[in-house]
Amino acid sequence: MRDTSPHVSPHLLGRHIKFMTSPRCRSTRMLLAAALLVATTAAASAHTIHVDQTGGGDYLTIQEGIDAASYGDTVLVAPGTYYEHLYVGPTADGVTLLSGAGPESTIIDNEGASYYSVIHCENVGPDTRIEGFTITGGDSYYWGGGVRADNADVRIASCTITDCRAPNMQGGGIGSDYSSIEVSGCWIEGNRGGDGGGIGVWRGEAIIKENTIIGNVAASFVGNQSGGGIYVSCGHAEITDNLIEGNSALFGGGIQDWGSGDLSVLDNRIIGNTASYDGGGIALYHSSCLATGNIIADNHAVMWGGGAVDVRSSSSSPPRASAQFINNVFFGNTSDGDESAIRIRQGGPTPIFNHNFFADDTTYEVLVTSTPSADTIDFTGNWWGTNDPDEIAAKIYDCNDDPALLWCIDFSDWCADASCDGQVTSVEDPPEAAPVSWGRIKSLYR
Repeated sequence: MRDTSPHVSPHLLGRHIKFMTSPRCRSTRMLLAAALLVATTAAASAHTIHVDQTGGGDYLTIQEGIDAASYGDTVLVAPGTYYEHLYVGPTADGVTLLSGAGPESTIIDNEGASYYSVIHCENVGPDTRIEGFTITGGDSYYWGGGVRADNADVRIASCTITDCRAPNMQGGGIGSDYSSIEVSGCWIEGNRGGDGGGIGVWRGEAIIKENTIIGNVAASFVGNQSGGGIYVSCGHAEITDNLIEGNSALFGGGIQDWGSGDLSVLDNRIIGNTASYDGGGIALYHSSCLATGNIIADNHAVMWGGGAVDVRSSSSSPPRASAQFINNVFFGNTSDGDESAIRIRQGGPTPIFNHNFFADDTTYEVLVTSTPSADTIDFTGNWWGTNDPDEIAAKIYDCNDDPALLWCIDFSDWCADASCDGQVTSVEDPPEAAPVSWGRIKSLYR
């Protein structure tokens, strides 16, 4: 017989347990302990609910399966196209929504029904999982045209998310607000959001790893129209080992981060993205970011600058650690406005660029603008395509070109050759980290 006892997610209990320490909360603690025991028991008796629209399962629709599920259950969906928009709420906390045959055969299609995400997850914990579907046709008025996470912890894996919209808010493909999401092994293509054509993260946390994020657009009549591939604002994100290609936005064609305290961009291929204004590959505004091991190539900024990266901060913003770009490849990035691959502007903490590989970019590899006070920006230990200091200096526009700029680029200890086997100037103990070889770049892009 199915256990119909009420359940409470251990995760959701954990959100509140730290507040249960005063004497007057003693009885509440006892109730929570009892609820936790029920949750553990329910998880131990978890079972599989079969959904098959041809009549071969327990239910004909996915929503019926979700509504019948309890913590720890799996809703297993047979192949077919299911014309539904789904709600995964508190009663479905800890439920796994799983396709039986993968995204090629199991499709959830909202058919563009106005104001609906394909899957709306709300007030659920990290054992809630969506895996193996094609998710399409979403048209959310808020965020997350394909999948919307609302005060939720959700794991999304091995899904194809395409042709979904959230034109007024964040995340055409996936959008989260006050949530913690993990997106892994997904194909996210051809979606449109106000910010974050592919994925939008607002006031929360995200792990975005091993995905293909291509051909998404950030465009609307509201919002910043930023982050064609990924948009992060006022949150924390780890963006690791993704292909982010051919996305477009006004700002930050590939990735745009606005005001986040902790952003990691690690081992990605950020290729062929376009920003109408600045930051063809990556745009960072008032953000703390560590970017390392990335190939940032063939990105373009149309009107302003920063074909590869645009870094903007302000002394009036909350103080943050500077953006750090270490051991990346910058190749073939261009901009029409100020002809810069990397543009650095305004005040605040100065960024750091060490042990990177610059090759075949636009006129200026680095261009500094509008700096309020004198400072030196650390660009030491890089390969610039030459070991001639005069040629390197010609690739940089800073205080030496316009004394009013005040910020100066320190490019000392540059690599003597493309393999970065040695450095050339005054640093006594050159760091050991070295960019990838020129041979690897030629094999990828020549």
